[in-house]
Amino acid sequence: METTKKTPDKKKIADYCIFGLLTAAVAVVTFILFYNQAVSGVIYHETDFQVDRFHSDMFAYMQEMQGLDSGYSFPYPVFFKLSALFNIFFTPEVSVALATCFLNTLAIVFTKISFDMLVKDETDKLKEDKKFLIYLLTSLFSVSLFFVSMLTPPFYLGTKFRYVGVFTANPFQNATYMAARPFAIVSFVYFLKLMAEYENDYKGKLKDYIIFSVAFLVSTMTKPSFTLVLGAAALVVIIVRFVKNKFKTVKQSLFLGLLFVPTILDLLYQFKGVFVPSEGEVGGVGFCLGKIWLLYTDNIVTSVVFAIMFPLAVMVLNLKRFKSDYKFRFTWLFYLISFCTAFFCYEKGSRAVDFNFSWSYMYGIFFAFFESLVITIEDWTNKKRRPFAAVETLAFLAHLACGIPYFLKIFGGGSYY
Repeated sequence: METTKKTPDKKKIADYCIFGLLTAAVAVVTFILFYNQAVSGVIYHETDFQVDRFHSDMFAYMQEMQGLDSGYSFPYPVFFKLSALFNIFFTPEVSVALATCFLNTLAIVFTKISFDMLVKDETDKLKEDKKFLIYLLTSLFSVSLFFVSMLTPPFYLGTKFRYVGVFTANPFQNATYMAARPFAIVSFVYFLKLMAEYENDYKGKLKDYIIFSVAFLVSTMTKPSFTLVLGAAALVVIIVRFVKNKFKTVKQSLFLGLLFVPTILDLLYQFKGVFVPSEGEVGGVGFCLGKIWLLYTDNIVTSVVFAIMFPLAVMVLNLKRFKSDYKFRFTWLFYLISFCTAFFCYEKGSRAVDFNFSWSYMYGIFFAFFESLVITIEDWTNKKRRPFAAVETLAFLAHLACGIPYFLKIFGGGSYY
């Protein structure tokens, strides 16, 4: 019996080549930035040359990697262990830069895979000559997502700084945020898959459950900010669906909940070292009404708009999706919870002004952009929706037009503030 050979999809191969070249270029550029941040940190902290260029947290990360006292508590080892592995062969500066670059690049790759997977059904409906354009669009959006920033108007509109108080999906000064992001992307996408599967007596593949649970744990062990938001959003979804199903999905809900147990145990260990007060100090989590946020902006509303104008535009143009698209609903629930953590929560004591709950908010911004790009791509595949897709793309390009100069300033040693 003759077997027919599957013809390679030349359009996909061309798309992968373009994506590979773009990603390689990003890897080179970002490695240079991360290396300069590491070297500058050493110069600033260990010499009399007190000019703080390429300001970042890299110096503290290098100390943690080498087992030295950084003055901070980092009870999440993944990034530091990977850096230590590179440190067997390279200097500390090269090692932390390589680890950050590798994980940031991995996040871009996972984004491309996720976009292709999430829009596959819509892309398959297109004629062959149109598919390449959608493939290319997923590649361009995947790479450019990692360079968008908050909008930076040239005049005062209630914000004190470009970044602080407004925030961005891409805080280039914080390596642990970028290190956790590839695992956060996998967790987010696979939880979306599980939401469609878990109530149907586990008809999804077992590997989907395992991948989610492992990726969620690794994300937590790299930086827990994403975990707090996804965990809270998942709890809301499970409870609401449980009630909606008239309490008939006990087995399914418990099974999904079990996937979170390893992460919960790890979080308890982490919080013991961070939120439990030391002797003579105030500690724990406090609650307020934007008090910490207002230290860095005069207007939270305009700050929110500058941070997520593109997702807001997509939401307004797709309001009907709230009824039919559970992924869309969940993403905005995720964003809302991330906003609430930043607005209502703060760390008591001297760490309050660090505004560490803003990291959770930045994950909310990132995934609002992520899902909005998926919708924009889907709108480009639908002839009737293309005028909306054009408006959505222009809104995204506004963030990119601000993001590239912002990155270039940081790349040249300027402040991220």
